[in-house]
Amino acid sequence: MRKKILAIVVAGLIAMGLSMPVFAGEWKQDEAGWWYQNDDGSYPNSGWTWVDGRCYYFTPEGYCIVDTQTPDGYTVDASGAWVIDGVMQTQETPQPGNTQAAVVSTTTVQMDGMTFTIPEGYVQDTSQTSGVFMFNESQAVAIGFISVDNPELAEYQELLNTLQGIILDGVMNDFAGPPSAKATKQFQTGEWYSYYYLDASSMGIPGSMYIYVRVRGTKLQMMIFAGNLSGIDTDWIMSNNLR
Repeated sequence: MRKKILAIVVAGLIAMGLSMPVFAGEWKQDEAGWWYQNDDGSYPNSGWTWVDGRCYYFTPEGYCIVDTQTPDGYTVDASGAWVIDGVMQTQETPQPGNTQAAVVSTTTVQMDGMTFTIPEGYVQDTSQTSGVFMFNESQAVAIGFISVDNPELAEYQELLNTLQGIILDGVMNDFAGPPSAKATKQFQTGEWYSYYYLDASSMGIPGSMYIYVRVRGTKLQMMIFAGNLSGIDTDWIMSNNLR
């Protein structure tokens, strides 16, 4: 039965992991101008796209237009960023031609009875649907706030209540490999199982990774910190930003 639970939880984690956002792409230049290449090799084109918290207009060929007026009547500066009266607009501003903000200008996000205060300097990535993901300004660090409902877990509640730590150890080994360190930690939101990976390259992540995970009822909940985590106290964020 433990193997059955393990398979169910691993399946949920894999689904969550596959939907994690990739780290940022990069600006490139050729004789025709500047363009932006995503990590998967694609590039924005034919309209507005947010990049690093600023909004740019790309031609059908994928080049960023600069220091002019866009086809839909908005102004971009010499760097290509959207401006109003000379003031660069950030990702808290509604995208041109859209009455809804591309990113909700709030400092908190809520999920399944928990509230996470987005750390200063981080911007929410709204392209994801499996959870809430955010990047810092340099896009060197990603934070994921995830909760996925898996009704199949209802059948195994008693076993999960008594053996959750052992089961999650097996889950994380299957999902991300043996961790560099692991611990059980108590925060205001309750008990979480912590797994640290010094080298997260096997997950396609440049840098290291902390994963805090637990099962609550039929919900698989996870907080992920990934990238260049030097100087970042993830336990402090779990204690002070998650309620």
